Amino acid sequence: MRLGKPIFNSEGQILVGYHFQLTQPIITKLQKMGIDYVYIEDPNTDDIVIEEGIKEETRLQLRTTLQSILETVASPSYDSRFGNAQLSRICSKTVYMVMEDLQYDKNDAFMLMNMHAFPTNDYDHHFIQKSMNVCVYATKLGMAEGYYGDDLIAFSLGALLHDVGSLKISREILNKRGLLSPLEYEEVKKHPEYGFKLLKDEPGIPLIAAHCALQHHERINGSGYPYGLKKEEIHPYAQWIGLLETYDSLTHPRAHREALLPHEAIEILYGGAGTLYDIDKVKLFRNKVAIFPLGLSVQLSSGESGIVSKVLPDFKHRPVVRVLKDPYGADLKQPYEIDLARHLNIMIRRVGEAARAN
Repeated sequence: MRLGKPIFNSEGQILVGYHFQLTQPIITKLQKMGIDYVYIEDPNTDDIVIEEGIKEETRLQLRTTLQSILETVASPSYDSRFGNAQLSRICSKTVYMVMEDLQYDKNDAFMLMNMHAFPTNDYDHHFIQKSMNVCVYATKLGMAEGYYGDDLIAFSLGALLHDVGSLKISREILNKRGLLSPLEYEEVKKHPEYGFKLLKDEPGIPLIAAHCALQHHERINGSGYPYGLKKEEIHPYAQWIGLLETYDSLTHPRAHREALLPHEAIEILYGGAGTLYDIDKVKLFRNKVAIFPLGLSVQLSSGESGIVSKVLPDFKHRPVVRVLKDPYGADLKQPYEIDLARHLNIMIRRVGEAARAN
């Protein structure tokens, strides 16, 4: 396999160049660095132009920032504050990079980033990936909602830092396989308050970002925690972040469960629209986000597999798929395309590595 796009570090320097031939040691090293997916050259898909919403250097800056936060907050010597606006400095640089990238993203349909197809017992990895995704989704959707200036910065920071309180929970609990005991679950439910306490007096961090950490598990019918707030009692930013975090969690596997397919997760959000989540926010998310992004490997219910080649404006959840393999896994001499919006009897059954492996 040869790289279809170069890989950058957080300073924008090229780590591995375009057309570089990958070996297993290189792949292992990239995975240890947190790079889980790369673009591969394939003559059957060379015409599929993938324009990501954020640059690779921005993605790695997000990861570097969150790793720094994780190491600081999780340290036994950490008290309650970064101090001297350190947190504000590292986070502000990161969200400005995200905002700048998304400002010049011409796609009306935002492509979801870095979908995982494997479970992990490592909560640190899960924390970083979820915080990255929720930050990028929230910033893009905040722009769609008309947020700008300080409001958009506060929303983006709140999304980036929404789960920081979870870093004060025991890793033994967070990495546990199977169901938590009632006492363990009560401890986990304290993380919004931990996050609020960490952020509320932090220099340079807007107070509303601390409230995002506090309220992101509240639900509009009062069934959430920690305070059972309802409707307008929950800040709109926190409502958005709670919705986006739920979607991201549903579509990523954990040690105790498999991931849902994107359209299955959307159905769950719609099932909670009007009770758990604001229905207008669920609709905007569905209309603005391409849940099966360009270049994603998929397997169809017909047994065939291929690559998402087009996302149509009116049918973002039913993309066009370029079929590359038959139901038995053999390469097709003449790949062809299926428009799932016109073939409603065919569904996407698997995505990512799971699709390629089958």
